[in-house]
Amino acid sequence: MPGKDPAFWASVWLAFTTSATWQGAVMASAIAILRVLYDGQEKRWTRIVLESLICGGLSLTASSLIEWLNWPSSMAVVLGGSIGFLGVTTIRDFLLKWAGRRADQ
Repeated sequence: MPGKDPAFWASVWLAFTTSATWQGAVMASAIAILRVLYDGQEKRWTRIVLESLICGGLSLTASSLIEWLNWPSSMAVVLGGSIGFLGVTTIRDFLLKWAGRRADQ
């Protein structure tokens, strides 16, 4: 079982501490949790956890965009923090408006 192998946890720790991509995902998740708790509008823990996981996933996806644009990999942390701060709903609304404008052209 990989969970009982100390080398597995050491490699997980190494990935989180050295990879800007994973640091951005963790940053997005942490800020999303804090933002939802600060707003106080959502009380269910499942909603809070899902919001943070979706923000982390969006941050991981955005790291591919960072690589494609040839930006420094440290931008993943900035972008992850921004995604966590804005939230899933705001980003979704923005992307739907952008895609609608592009489709109209």
